Amino acid sequence: MKKALFVNIVCFLLVSLVGCGAKEIQSQAYITAIGIDFVDGEFVVYTQAQNFANIAKQDGTTSLQQSVPSLIGEAKAKSIQAALNTLEQNAALPFYYGHVSSIILSENVIKNELDSIIEYIGQNPFLRYNIWFLGTREDIKEILLGESFFNFPSLYTIIHNPESLIKNTMTIPIKEYNKFISSYNQPAGSFIIPSLSLNDASFSEDDKKNKVPVVSGGFAVSQQRYKGWVPNEDLVGIKWLSKEANKIPYNLFEDKVSLIMEKPTYTIKVLDGQTPSYHLTLKMNAQISQNLDNIGYSKIVKEAEKKIKEDLEKSLQKSEELQVDLLNLSEKAYRYHLKDWDLQTINSISKESIKKIDVSVKIIKTVHYKR
Repeated sequence: MKKALFVNIVCFLLVSLVGCGAKEIQSQAYITAIGIDFVDGEFVVYTQAQNFANIAKQDGTTSLQQSVPSLIGEAKAKSIQAALNTLEQNAALPFYYGHVSSIILSENVIKNELDSIIEYIGQNPFLRYNIWFLGTREDIKEILLGESFFNFPSLYTIIHNPESLIKNTMTIPIKEYNKFISSYNQPAGSFIIPSLSLNDASFSEDDKKNKVPVVSGGFAVSQQRYKGWVPNEDLVGIKWLSKEANKIPYNLFEDKVSLIMEKPTYTIKVLDGQTPSYHLTLKMNAQISQNLDNIGYSKIVKEAEKKIKEDLEKSLQKSEELQVDLLNLSEKAYRYHLKDWDLQTINSISKESIKKIDVSVKIIKTVHYKR
């Protein structure tokens, strides 16, 4: 009897303690993105918080979406944490950083303060290493206020949700912070931090133009140093050597032919010589989604292979201009041929570094019209 009473009392106490200290969802400000600039010797820190009550209402809704605002905080100080402390002291609700999914850096920060960013992320227990790592040359606050479609919150923009774009409409790879930190201290190769800008020319809802965050280029970082900003048109070769690419839309013959290139695979062979050079072999399947003039398959394949080679050569030429290996060719020489050349020679990149490019495109499917 006493034992049964004891068990009942313990159970009662455990039940009464459940939820003790737990906070309701509306009692905290949930930070989803952090933006960091560096101006006149001070860090300018931005926080983006979402209204989770409104987000929850979207599941299963059939009515017209009401606008879901983002709450943007802004403060500056000599250190990142000091700026965040200032924001938290002036906030109506305590901040919670466990839902941060992306960090956006200004060009000034990428140029001069990457070590401070690494230190801050490493010391904050709530920031995960798989957050998206992004940059911008525009006003960070405006980027954080960028719109999604149909009044959906910012969580449905490329800032927080780039996975489907990476796989299906890739321009350049968008990678997590852990990929950056693993390459930051490497003595060869480079990392491209995607550069965001606002596009207000492509989409409108009713008569209002949507300001949508898009990738407009990238910041090249190599051997712990900022090498320069590169626009999308000079990064066209990178997608062909990306393991993340799943489907790449590709237009030929003045947009009369549209292809979907599927899962490119490649091999890099290091060639002997005074300086390292490379033989690049690239293979992929393609689907024809449009062929306005009924151009023959062999002609399409030949043109696709030629254009892909030109894409790679264009990015290689930009590598030579910036003296940075945008295509990460030198990683192979560094890992397997370090005895053949010194590090400085391995890192020397020119438009002659690729001696041979073999591209093989195989058309596996073409469009069939509905009957």
